[in-house]
Amino acid sequence: MYNSTQDTLIIGKKVIYLPTCHSTNDIAAEIVHAGLFEEGTVVITDNQVKGRGQRGTVWNANAGENLTFSIILKPAFLRIQDQFLISQITALGIRAYLGSYVPDTKVKWPNDIYMNNQKAVGVLIENSLQGARYAHSIVGIGVNINQSQFENSYATSLRRETGSSFVLTEEFHKLLKCLDAYYVRLRSGNQHDAIRAEYLRHLYGYQQNVKFLYKGNITSGSVTNVTELGKLRVKLVTEPEELEFGLKEIEWVRD
Repeated sequence: MYNSTQDTLIIGKKVIYLPTCHSTNDIAAEIVHAGLFEEGTVVITDNQVKGRGQRGTVWNANAGENLTFSIILKPAFLRIQDQFLISQITALGIRAYLGSYVPDTKVKWPNDIYMNNQKAVGVLIENSLQGARYAHSIVGIGVNINQSQFENSYATSLRRETGSSFVLTEEFHKLLKCLDAYYVRLRSGNQHDAIRAEYLRHLYGYQQNVKFLYKGNITSGSVTNVTELGKLRVKLVTEPEELEFGLKEIEWVRD
């Protein structure tokens, strides 16, 4: 059973636990539309049967072995053009939590988390706008904790990387504390540049030679920056100038 936490400021003060559900993001959206939510409310399930990933992909996780939840935020303090900061603080909070167990933990743009170059986390953020401001954000998170077998050979978990098994309720609270700390930093209003700089420091491919699939060809290059709007800036060896990419416009190629 997942309970609310007392040692955070915003995230996790109210926790709604469902043994099974189709999608925690969808349940969170229903709560929002009913006007029944407090900021920081978390919806968590042991068994998400229709989890969604980015760009229409599916997030599969074995029931009772991982953390699958959604957080309801109300970042009305953010300008619309700063919305990628929600993605950045989410990625950084998860990375800080996993990095306490596995030193080689990186953010892979935009907000996947990799341990030892294997994917351990999926994030799906759905924003709702009201005029020029946010109405709310629903942050869906799936973290592989105790699962040991995966259909995808590039997937991993804390258990696979550390050799240990974990108590999910304990790890849930540790993760919420990390996420809460970064959200509080964001709310302070004076940490935006520092958050962007920290995101770059932990970003896979930043100032490092990596491989990409671009226009049907495999090439190499390095990440040089991420724009405020969340686009990836890359210097490819085959192109004379830096290029900017949105989702699906360039792909990573694994070694």
